[in-house]
Amino acid sequence: MTPARLLLVLKTRWVTAVAVLAAVLALTAGVTALQPRLYTATAVVMVDYQSADPLGSAQVQPQLATGYLAAQVDILQSERLIRRVIEATGVADDPVERYRERWQAETRGEGDFLTWLSDRLRKQHLDVRPGKESGVISISYSARDREKAATLANAFVKAYIDTALQLRVEPARRNSSFFDERTRQLRDKLEAAQARLSEYQRANGLLAVASDERMDIESARLNELSTQLVQMQALAGESGSRQTQVRAAGDRAPEVLASPIVAGLTAELSRQEARLSEMATRLGDQHPSIVELRANVSQLRSQIASETRRVTASVGVNDAVNQSRIAQTRAALEAQRAKVLQIRSQRDEALVLQREVQHAQAAYDALSTRTAQASLESQSNLSNINLLKSATPPALPSTGRFGANLTIAAVLGLVLGIAAAVFQELRNPRLRHADDVGDLLALPLLVEIPSAGRTATGSAKAAGFWPRLQTGNGRAPKG
Repeated sequence: MTPARLLLVLKTRWVTAVAVLAAVLALTAGVTALQPRLYTATAVVMVDYQSADPLGSAQVQPQLATGYLAAQVDILQSERLIRRVIEATGVADDPVERYRERWQAETRGEGDFLTWLSDRLRKQHLDVRPGKESGVISISYSARDREKAATLANAFVKAYIDTALQLRVEPARRNSSFFDERTRQLRDKLEAAQARLSEYQRANGLLAVASDERMDIESARLNELSTQLVQMQALAGESGSRQTQVRAAGDRAPEVLASPIVAGLTAELSRQEARLSEMATRLGDQHPSIVELRANVSQLRSQIASETRRVTASVGVNDAVNQSRIAQTRAALEAQRAKVLQIRSQRDEALVLQREVQHAQAAYDALSTRTAQASLESQSNLSNINLLKSATPPALPSTGRFGANLTIAAVLGLVLGIAAAVFQELRNPRLRHADDVGDLLALPLLVEIPSAGRTATGSAKAAGFWPRLQTGNGRAPKG
């Protein structure tokens, strides 16, 4: 619908629009007159969700802040908090509202009166609105008396702070006895573990520092014996190899050749043999000098053989000594190893007992810290709720305001009146302009009837056409 046609519609159907406007104004005036005048007082608090626990034992994560604020709004509207307000302000016995009489009339005395009253106050008088993306909460209360509205709004704030504090303190108080009992049990367990450790250390002569020093000394002794055994095994292998070589080589053995006695006897033997060979060519075999030289040569050979046997025997004795020392060192090593293993076993068992003491101590310390924290929380009077604005008696009522209501009703009635006129026109369209022939009938315009003052010829020409365009009171023909 074009603006020009809308103006024509309103010009012809203004009665409908005015009637709707008048009806809306009358209805609004009547409802406003019958509606009680209520005053709304608002208090504002801020909930610091980043430090939900002032003692610092817990913090609300940023992603859970919305849920935390929603929980605070639910607490503000909870029956527990409203009951606290009812008890603190005595609103249940208000002579103006007469809640008890109304409860009797509605429920005939069935059910709980405080539950009924709490639900009524929450639905009809209390309004809790959290701020967007902030911890600010507005608490509004509506009442017929402005002073009473402010008093009850502030009472809700106080009850909210007290209830939130109580909700945090009550679990700590309930758990305090449990933590105390568990602390006593862990303390007994710790003392028993310490007693077992002390008894074991006394029985085995172990001390914390002395045990480590003793273990270090014995381990060093074991390593020393092991080193000695390796060295002796190397010497024994070498002496055994030398003995085998000496036995195989005889007087050609390096040990024999290296002996100064054997070397001296061999040199002397060579000289005597040379003299014997020289004198044998000049003297006969029976010559006393030849006999004497032969005796000397025989004696030198005997001495060389004896010295060779002695050197060979000394190599064997050295190997036997090495083998004996290996056996003694191996026995000492095994004894030292057994001693170290025993000390290590004792220390390991002592460490097990010591770990039991440490675990008991850690559990006792952790629970003691939690017990102290629970005790502190049970006695805490700190809150993360801060009052930003106390409720004050409002100057103007929030309901029953004729000026504001009639202004809104006038705007709404005007819109509804225009809509009603347009709706009536759409249900019963009229030909109000020459362009409507093509828009409404989808037919070409053949002639337009002139208004008064036009020529008769034009009227005569139009007389044959007008009955085809309208029937009755100018309505467009159907079909």
